[in-house]
Amino acid sequence: MKNAFGEFVRELRLARGMSIRTFAREVGLQPSNYCNMENGVLAPPPADGVERIAAALQMKTGSSDYVKLLDLAAKVRREVPADIAKLVRENALIPALLRTVESERVSEEKLRGIIEDLRHGRHQGT
Repeated sequence: MKNAFGEFVRELRLARGMSIRTFAREVGLQPSNYCNMENGVLAPPPADGVERIAAALQMKTGSSDYVKLLDLAAKVRREVPADIAKLVRENALIPALLRTVESERVSEEKLRGIIEDLRHGRHQGT
């Protein structure tokens, strides 16, 4: 089974020239546990640990690498990404939106179109 989270973190760690031991200490993990996480033996840490990894990799919150890190960690842990869970908690319309997408059986293609419309400001009235 492919370990996309571990591979992604390893690639970024190596690009920064950090050893496993140094990086593991910086993110507050035992080097052996960190090594096992990179190799897919252990799941990624909970959200606070993933945040420490992002900080150690100097990721900007909201950047494409940051979002990818959260998404990969959540996928392995079979959880909703932490930033998405926060959006759901803070905006009562998000659950309604998701339920509508589900109940109306909105296709993946249609969802991609909606996302692109939102990104390009085509959702705003004239």
